Amino acid sequence: MTAQTPTAKILTSKWDGLSPHLIAKFYPVKRADNGDTWMQSFDTRTVSAADNFTVDDGYEVWAPITDGSQEMSLNWSSPFEGAGAESKAPTLSAMLQTGQLTPEMTAILSRMPGGSAVAGNVGKLLRDATGRTGITKLNSTQVFSGMPPVKFSFTAHFRALIDPQAEVRQPITQLEQWAVPQYLADQGVIAGALQNGLKQSPLETIYPSVAPQLLAMKYGDQTILPIVIESISKPVTVPRSSQGEALNVRIQLTVATLTAIDRRDVARFYG
Repeated sequence: MTAQTPTAKILTSKWDGLSPHLIAKFYPVKRADNGDTWMQSFDTRTVSAADNFTVDDGYEVWAPITDGSQEMSLNWSSPFEGAGAESKAPTLSAMLQTGQLTPEMTAILSRMPGGSAVAGNVGKLLRDATGRTGITKLNSTQVFSGMPPVKFSFTAHFRALIDPQAEVRQPITQLEQWAVPQYLADQGVIAGALQNGLKQSPLETIYPSVAPQLLAMKYGDQTILPIVIESISKPVTVPRSSQGEALNVRIQLTVATLTAIDRRDVARFYG
C-alpha cells in the first residue's frame, strides 16, 4: 500500500480570480535526513516534555504581497588606503602636491651661505613634484569582507469576505507564532532542572527554550529557504465587524535568509 503524501492546512483569505503567482506561500521547513537540504515539515513536535507542549507544523499561510523588495548588502573594504605617502606625512604631501612648499624652501635656502645655487636646484625639484600624488590603484583596491543574510521586505494582505476568524485572524496568528520563540521556559536552568529533571532529557534541561520556527517562502518563480521572520508589524486600528473581528489587515514583514548566500543558493532559489 502506497503511503499518502502529507498535506498542510492552508490559512488564507479568499482571493478568487487572483493569479497564484501573486500569492506568497509560507510554511515550516526542517533539515532533510541527509543533513544538506531542506524540506517542508508536517511534524507534530513536543518542544517541552515538562509542560507537555506540542507544536503542529502542518500549516501554510498564503497571502498576496505588495511593495516587495530584496536587499542584498555586500561588504567590500579598501585595506590599502593607508599604504601611500599621504598617510605617513599628510601635510608635507599636500604642500608638495600643491606647490606650497617651493617658496618656503627657496627663501630658507637663499639665506644660507652659497645657498642660492642649492635653492635653485631644490626649487626645480619641488616644482617637478607639484601635482604628483602617491595614490595608486592599489590604494583603492577593494577586498570582499563578507555579507549579511539577504533580507526581503513586503506587505502581506488579509481580508474577510465570509469568516473573519478563518480568513484574517488565523493566518495572522500563525505568522506571529512562527515569528516568536516556539517555547520560552518560565524558570532558569537550575530551577527547571530541580523541578523537571525527571520529565525531560538532559539536553532539554540545559537548553529548555526553543528558537523561532524556520520557514520557506514561495513567491512567483522563487522558493527562498530557509528564512526567519525578523520583524512583523500590523495595525491595531483596522475595519472591524460588529463582533470586533478584524476585516482587513495589512501586515509589514521583513524576512531574511538564515545565512549569507552564494551563487549556488541563488540558483536554487529559482530551481
